[in-house]
Amino acid sequence: MSLILSPHTAGLFRRVVLQSPPMFMVSPKKWAEMKGSIFVRSLGLDESDLLQDLQSIDIEMFLESQTFMTTWPNFLEGLAPIGNSVDDQLLHKTVIEHFFHEPLPAGYEDLEIMIGYTRDEFNFFFPFLPNFQEMDDSMFVRTYFTHVFGYKNNRQAYELYKQDIVPPMSPPSEVARYMCSDVMSRMATLLTAENLSRHGHKVYLYQWNYESNDVQNVIKAAHMVDSIFSWDNLVYWTDNPFLGPGDDHERDRIAKQISGAIAQFAKTGDPNRDGLPLWPLHNEEERSALIFDSEVYSENNIYQTGVHLWKTVLKDYVVNTSFPIKPKENKKESSKDKDLLISPETIGPSDKKRKFEEQ
Repeated sequence: MSLILSPHTAGLFRRVVLQSPPMFMVSPKKWAEMKGSIFVRSLGLDESDLLQDLQSIDIEMFLESQTFMTTWPNFLEGLAPIGNSVDDQLLHKTVIEHFFHEPLPAGYEDLEIMIGYTRDEFNFFFPFLPNFQEMDDSMFVRTYFTHVFGYKNNRQAYELYKQDIVPPMSPPSEVARYMCSDVMSRMATLLTAENLSRHGHKVYLYQWNYESNDVQNVIKAAHMVDSIFSWDNLVYWTDNPFLGPGDDHERDRIAKQISGAIAQFAKTGDPNRDGLPLWPLHNEEERSALIFDSEVYSENNIYQTGVHLWKTVLKDYVVNTSFPIKPKENKKESSKDKDLLISPETIGPSDKKRKFEEQ
């Protein structure tokens, strides 16, 4: 997604398959600089002369340092502390800023997209979070909800999820899991699909519901489960604890359905093929998606309540710079510029020409 936004890659890609895109990984410039400084300090390096020292460090040390950074208190940065960053040369804005709000750059007017997410994205991290399911609501409000919505609106955001989005009588851990899954991938996927289809792209959206059936029964349809089936190589996952016991015949069928759809899309730009129900194009009105479960079926208005609340109320609560769901104000739309636009008689001919060229 970052490559597509780079000014040096126009037209290099014809089609893309995006699975649970973690779009928050692309950091704004100032935030990336701060993370870089902490990263260097964790390695015990002097910032004044880094290049030679960094080149001499082996990959294991880099990975260990990144592991240290996953202990950060903000769960978004802890999930992916090292990633792409805005540098104003190869990347001029975060992917969320662009993919949520703007058309794709020149050269990608005809890009075709298959994009999807898993129903239980954040369950991937349950095994690494001790006592997650026993925590009370105040703990989640002070942590995950504050990380995204800030201390002023954390409780309001939590109550919206509890009352309107998650199933009734859900425990606090389920409320937090829904929100974390949304920020991690689900809302990023849905809003990106909507924006791309609005700008005339062919978009095929899916939601993965088929569960891994792991031994502890906590992973369910978590992040990465769809990718296991996407390559139709389940034989290599025998006895893996991430994918527990199940119906081999059923799993083989589902693996061939998703992998065959990907191959068909790569060849033709359309994933529809024998063995699948009709996979409709996604559009802003019907918001259609194909649901992959023990039976595959299509559904309209996918995650309708959650999308509505994020587009109306929750977007105004967000304070985390890694999830800029609201578009930035265009500096050209300042009151001063508007005055100039409606009062051309106040400026001379040369100023008019310069102002026109700037616009």
